[in-house]
Amino acid sequence: MKNFVKITAIGAVALMAASCSVLGGSKKAGDTINGSQATRVDNPATTTTTTTTTTTTPPATTVPETTPAATPAADTFKPSSRDLSGQWLMIQVGATTVDRDEDMPYIIFDPSGRFYGNNGCNTINGDWSLSDKDTFTFGNVISTMRYCPDVDFQHAINVVISDSNSVQARFSEVGTESFIDLLGHGGKTAIRLRRANLDFLNGHWAVEAINGATVDEPADIFFDMTERKLHGNTGCNYFNGDIYLDHRRPNAIDFSKMAVTRMACPNTAQETAMLVALEQTTTALSGGRDRVMLLDDEGRELLTLRRITDNE
Repeated sequence: MKNFVKITAIGAVALMAASCSVLGGSKKAGDTINGSQATRVDNPATTTTTTTTTTTTPPATTVPETTPAATPAADTFKPSSRDLSGQWLMIQVGATTVDRDEDMPYIIFDPSGRFYGNNGCNTINGDWSLSDKDTFTFGNVISTMRYCPDVDFQHAINVVISDSNSVQARFSEVGTESFIDLLGHGGKTAIRLRRANLDFLNGHWAVEAINGATVDEPADIFFDMTERKLHGNTGCNYFNGDIYLDHRRPNAIDFSKMAVTRMACPNTAQETAMLVALEQTTTALSGGRDRVMLLDDEGRELLTLRRITDNE
């Protein structure tokens, strides 16, 4: 069970850690990696020159391409730049199903025409476009140059997402999740991307009920799904923390690294119940009509939220 840390100042101190292996959600679109730690990722099929560096790179390996497992009740859709915004996890690379607790490879398509992400080892970014015929084109692709011998699928990712490379895409949706298959030879999947569509949580919410009981004191929560942060008020004290999305389960969400101020509260029961409810939350569901429900691992409704409008 996660511990809540009491702090004396109102608000939170954000902790950031830089790493070559992970590009967090807080990095701004369009940032590039420059200097001795960056190299251009060229399409192996068209590159005629090589660059010698002091970094040892693993030998190129061929990753077989397979058709992805059939997904039930998948509806095709025609995406725009807005449809593609957000973080897409790379859950399949060739024949390899990617399932990691940390350093999941991902890509973010920014509407500005820039993308950034990680291949499980190195940070990558560059330009992207999508044609009317569902063909992605990548350009000006650069990458850091870490050596990760245990990440055997990174080369296959670099082959697809490489400079001046075009790749056909297939789009589908199942429930609240969206999928993109980047296709290789013979229309087989080279990379499969999945986006957990929890953007409905973005914004400011009033807490209407805790464990089914109407709140006595006004309480609220603000979710920032881009930065993976939340903050709010329990009816007395302020709190903040991190949002973690579990790629293994649909609509899975978890709150961690929570910090709370220490003002004396006349209604400690409500505050305790709310903090425990946030700690036990494992799933977020949209209830329609600007309502959201946060559930525990047994499907019990812990918090009922109502979206706060601009004129409130």
